[in-house]
This record gives sequence, C-alpha cells and structure tokens, in this order.
Amino acid sequence: MSLIPAEYRYKIVMLGDGAVGKTAMTTRFTQNFFEADYKRTIGSDFAIKRLTIDDIDAQVTLQVWDLAGQPRFESVRQGFYRGARGGLLLYDVTRRRTFLNVENWKEEAFANLQKEIPLILVANKVDLEDSRVVATEEGEKYAKKNKLIYVESSALTGENVEDAYLNLCRTMIEDSKSANGANSV
Repeated sequence: MSLIPAEYRYKIVMLGDGAVGKTAMTTRFTQNFFEADYKRTIGSDFAIKRLTIDDIDAQVTLQVWDLAGQPRFESVRQGFYRGARGGLLLYDVTRRRTFLNVENWKEEAFANLQKEIPLILVANKVDLEDSRVVATEEGEKYAKKNKLIYVESSALTGENVEDAYLNLCRTMIEDSKSANGANSV
C-alpha cells in the first residue's frame, strides 16, 4: 500500500530592491536558466513551479510573484501581496543599500498582508565575491535576530537557488500543519 503525498499550493512573493536578482532567481528556479540582460519588472510578474519534496513526502505547487523593487511601484505592489503565504527576501551582496533596505521590505510585506509570513533571507550574487561589501556574518546576524533562515545564492551559477525555495516550502508546510492540524492546504 503506497501513501499519497500531501499536496500544497502556495503563493509566494519575491521581495527586495530593484536589481537584486529577484527575476533572475525566479527564472533560474522555474526554468533553470540565467539570462544576463533582464528587463526591469514593471509592477509584477509571476511564474509557477511544481516540485516534490521527498524527505517530507509532499507535492508543492508554487505561484512565485516577482514584485518590482523600485520605490515608484510601491502602490502597485500592494495588491500583489494578497494571499501570499511566504516570501524570499533578497539583497545583493555587492550593494550595501539593498541589505539596509531588507527591514523595509519585511515591514512592507507584513503591513500589506496584515500578518507575518515565513521569509527566507537570501544573500544573492555571491558569485561576485571580489565585489562583495556585505559579509556573510552580517546577513546571518540579521537572520538570527529576526528568526529567518539565511541562504547565500547566485542566480548566475544556480548555487543554493533551489535550496532557498525548498527551505521556504518546508517552513510554510510546517506552519500549515501547525495552524490546521492537517497534512494539506
């Protein structure tokens, strides 16, 4: 007798300043390729990815919403938060300002959702080690202080991209089980 894996469907948001790699990371995760010349996201864009998480016997369908990071799109972003169950909070390790703005992104998401959701802190562009200005320890310290999982990634090389999404999926599933006392959402 085989057990049927639990099935989950989640809307997640990609958060962070413009040009931190949200679109590149989404494309790497959902389509497994990197495009060097991305166009600026206007408002939002979304992609869907279905994955299997063997260690917890789960099938997950993710609707990944890539939100524009420029300040002028703040009012447009507000409606796209609705229904989000988790998110990846990205910064670019070569641009300190993007790290300093992480708290603003977290607050914007929670304010628009009127609740806290699981977030994974993602230090992106670690392939640019020679240009790095935000140390690993700084990201880890922020993550620990805010009870976030911390992942260093590179959309260019694919390093830890899937891990970031899998960590988020596991966290959302645990939250779902805790909230519902059930195995599926």
